Amino acid sequence: MRTEQKVWLVTGVSGGLGKELAKKIHESGDIIIGTVRNEEDKKRFELDFPERSKAVFLDLADTAAMSAVVAESLKAFGKIDVLVNNAGYGLFGFVEEATEAELRHQIDISFIGVWKLIKEVLPSMRKRGKGHIIQISSRVGIAAGTGGGLYAAGKFALEGMSEALAQEVAPFGIKVTLAEPGPLRTDFFGRSVVFTAEEIPEYKSAVADIRERSRKVNGTQGGDPAKVAAVIVEISKLENPPLRLPFTQATIDSLEQK
Repeated sequence: MRTEQKVWLVTGVSGGLGKELAKKIHESGDIIIGTVRNEEDKKRFELDFPERSKAVFLDLADTAAMSAVVAESLKAFGKIDVLVNNAGYGLFGFVEEATEAELRHQIDISFIGVWKLIKEVLPSMRKRGKGHIIQISSRVGIAAGTGGGLYAAGKFALEGMSEALAQEVAPFGIKVTLAEPGPLRTDFFGRSVVFTAEEIPEYKSAVADIRERSRKVNGTQGGDPAKVAAVIVEISKLENPPLRLPFTQATIDSLEQK
């Protein structure tokens, strides 16, 4: 390992933005540790990146496993320079439609799991006096829309925690960035969205048919995930990276409206 090489730990590299990010990291010459959830994805990752890489199993709901994942990563490469919290899914539906179990699982993945992984990585970063934590947030972490309040709840929590975290870890030379993509042409609305089991017909007729809307938008989004991934790699090289990094015009519009 060359001394200038960064070691990245990226959650959720099997598809979407995480997969594009893994490609750009590998192309840059850095080392990529990617988390996957099954053996098939692990094999595919190892075929795509046979060098300077490591695949590790991780389910964000299993916070007890995170200490071992971080320890395994540190044992393999001696350090973690950049942590990218990318993995997750979206729970969509009107607020009244959600069950407590559905909402708790969404928050466990989008917030509690992220917090726990940060907690496990920070000691080694503090010891080295450097590091960069990149949180994949969302436009809905800025402003929530119809049918997206449940998913937005986790992203709002992520944004708030990250604002405080950035101030807390700055004295140790650690940076925090909130990457806030708008709609990207990924399989998010295909493989990474779950709708509430209950569907109250009154909302569908009076407000919107969010399920049909999601089917129409899947694969037609305007944002390019490869370009987003390339920018994330570039900002990891900055001495003073931004706290917020909005991607796509839709995100900028949301910021201005907010």
